[in-house]
Amino acid sequence: MLGNGVTEPLLCILDNDKRAVVKVFNNCQGNLTLVNEYICYKLACALGLPMPNSGICLCDESTVDHSNYINKKNYGYGFYSTYLEKNTLLKQGIMKYISNIDVFLKVVIFDHLIYNTDRNIGNLLVEYRKKNIFVSVIDHSHVFKNQTIWDSNCFKIGIEENDYADNDIMIHNEQLYQMFYMTINITYENLTKCAHEMQSILTEHLLGDIMSQIPHEWHVSDINLIALKNYILYRLEHLDQICTVIIDYIKA
Repeated sequence: MLGNGVTEPLLCILDNDKRAVVKVFNNCQGNLTLVNEYICYKLACALGLPMPNSGICLCDESTVDHSNYINKKNYGYGFYSTYLEKNTLLKQGIMKYISNIDVFLKVVIFDHLIYNTDRNIGNLLVEYRKKNIFVSVIDHSHVFKNQTIWDSNCFKIGIEENDYADNDIMIHNEQLYQMFYMTINITYENLTKCAHEMQSILTEHLLGDIMSQIPHEWHVSDINLIALKNYILYRLEHLDQICTVIIDYIKA
């Protein structure tokens, strides 16, 4: 057990001998954490956000667990993220040395797209690759507004209340975002350029394809998945206004 994270992730070895961080089926936060992780991973890959190779893994009676962290209720499909061997937490002092520093613009827009109020220094990891210092994005278990208890009704309310205009994401993520502001110049122009690229990539067809890959064992109804797809499309449609919200908050 890694000892950090409310989903109590485990450090495991996959059947390809790669080490991975695994969030198991029926973990203490529920299986919507797995749904959130998988959908956000596929979205991030489509957008070119740097993430460790991740996906769906199977834990069953053949899984070796000498530490007894897994029991029969955890048998089923979980979510794995390849363990980054040489990494450290993001710190202000190394920000200017990061080779893919432009990714911070994408991260801010991405967090607003998926309504992520849980972005902190623990889920942006710094890797040392030969002479490069490189940032990777991890951990999207608590997203989509109501985090691990979302359903079609919460998305309906969010749309009716025009929640694209609220500051919750900026407020909750401010500690990390302050590091961004001190390092890169965030303007309405470069934010909207990034937003428009996302809008061109994340089509309704792509979202539908991603959601069709969700294992039935995670027990998400078609009604709730369709509502989530429509909620993401709604936030995509309002990315220009979201960029205004971000800039206004920074300037305030």
